[in-house]
Amino acid sequence: MACKFTIDYTRSKTEMIRNLETAIANQHGLFQGDENNGEFSFSTMGFTFRGNYAIEGDLVAVEITNKPFLVSCAKIESEIKKYMESDQEQN
Repeated sequence: MACKFTIDYTRSKTEMIRNLETAIANQHGLFQGDENNGEFSFSTMGFTFRGNYAIEGDLVAVEITNKPFLVSCAKIESEIKKYMESDQEQN
């Protein structure tokens, strides 16, 4: 079951992509994308996550296509939004 949600992100999309690319690389994951759309995958605590995103204006549509059964979509959305908000505060 895929998780889909949208994040309002008003800051630089170039910086956002650069920060996400670094964070995913730090997890030995893969990131391919730009300021329009892309795909990512990474493993943490023995679980693999995969997904994609599309950016339109200040909205980032995220779809998680692979996740552990025990991790809820709400938890994933919450953690990604928390990361994005902390990223906005740092920049």
